[in-house]
Amino acid sequence: MIGFSKVIFSTGTGIALLASFGFLADSARAQHAPVRVDVDYAAFAYDEATSLIEVYIGVEAPFLDFEAAETDGFVALMPLRLELAHGAAADVGESDTVPVWADSTVLRFALPDTAGMHSGHYFTHQTRSAVPPGDYVLDLTVPDRSARPGLRIRQAFPVDRFEPDGAPALSDITLATGIAPDNRRENPFFKNGLLIHPSPNRLFGEGLYHMYYYAEAYGVEEINPGNATYIVYTYVAEADHPRPITDLEIRTQRAVRSPDVLVGSFDTSGLPTGSYALHIVLLNDQNEGVVERSLKFFVYNPGVSREDPAVLELDFETSSYAEMSEDEVEQGMAYARLIANDMEGRRMRRLSELDDRRRFLMDFWQKRDDQPMTPSNEFKDAFYRRIQYANDRYTSNIEDGWESDRGRVVVTYGLPNDIEPHLYDQATVPYEIWQYNNIPGHGQSIFVFADVNGFGRFELLHSSVPGERSLPNWRSALYRR
Repeated sequence: MIGFSKVIFSTGTGIALLASFGFLADSARAQHAPVRVDVDYAAFAYDEATSLIEVYIGVEAPFLDFEAAETDGFVALMPLRLELAHGAAADVGESDTVPVWADSTVLRFALPDTAGMHSGHYFTHQTRSAVPPGDYVLDLTVPDRSARPGLRIRQAFPVDRFEPDGAPALSDITLATGIAPDNRRENPFFKNGLLIHPSPNRLFGEGLYHMYYYAEAYGVEEINPGNATYIVYTYVAEADHPRPITDLEIRTQRAVRSPDVLVGSFDTSGLPTGSYALHIVLLNDQNEGVVERSLKFFVYNPGVSREDPAVLELDFETSSYAEMSEDEVEQGMAYARLIANDMEGRRMRRLSELDDRRRFLMDFWQKRDDQPMTPSNEFKDAFYRRIQYANDRYTSNIEDGWESDRGRVVVTYGLPNDIEPHLYDQATVPYEIWQYNNIPGHGQSIFVFADVNGFGRFELLHSSVPGERSLPNWRSALYRR
């Protein structure tokens, strides 16, 4: 098992984190491969017209070209250009849109010695700017350098509007490898009396067990009007299931201040390898969630085995699943595909025997049972209630409600927190904007549905959730031709 070492180096861009984490690199291959870069970001309140964005960049050291420095050690230089332009995740081609923000620089990384470099040796860089809220695409470019090809990364970059004196709200969440009090304002990682070392790849576990987080809460005085305190509930859950993991939840009562800086950490040493989500919830005195944010992260712990949830395999023959007809199984599998993860989806495609498919459905729902000691499966019941709601609300002579775009979104993500209807605007086709305060792993999200053809069939036009349809300049597509 490869260990972990961490050294902090001072560079031209501030503090860079060097860490060994993962498998050994093939240095011969790395010599001619594109540089490996991770990109993450967060947005915070700034002023009435703009939000403060932070872009976090992680670079793997073995994919850099180090040369002997004039004094001691070795130095690698990496040209970098960042552009932020209006658009969305589907806007992956070239665009004539003028960037709202651009930054060109040459990052300088220093090492005392390049011997024994591992694939996980990691540097971090951070940059900030204030931009108007909106849907953007971040374009990161590293140009070609001698024998090493260049790199281009484009990703959706939604920037929310935050009103420090308005309704309760949460900023984006920054995950970090370390947070400590500090007063060095000149340091690029300084913020609100803290040095925050971001983790652009959001990878924790073996050798880097402590996952730190930073967020800001706004308008908290409106959570319990007249009260001097409110409650923050923070927890870790499986990425595809919002149930808190035992011993990985914190509930604190905090004094009202706006903005309020929320900082903490969790020990990931006991988590099996996999995908998880950090949730932050602001609660009122009735223990009701007012605002929630979540952010997906990843854990690599090869020495920790995953305990499969208890399944009632021995009771299958007497269960209702064993009596399901072929049509019922087909329908059940179709429903399950809406929320199945990638591994489950691949397994579903491989199952051909009817009994194997029945057993799969039994296992599928048991794994999602929030309260296995109760006689009913509350998660499954809630899911099927959403199926019924979608069928009642959105069924047409073309398709069942759950198969429609709006029905599928309801079944997959639940009912939206707000629906903004635009059914009778003269200049546009009928459309709706659905707003979610929090979708686990994605945070605040929107879905835009439009009756493009005028037949009453609302199609998904745009969403801020990765993997869903995303249309650049979707507002212009709403106007009648």
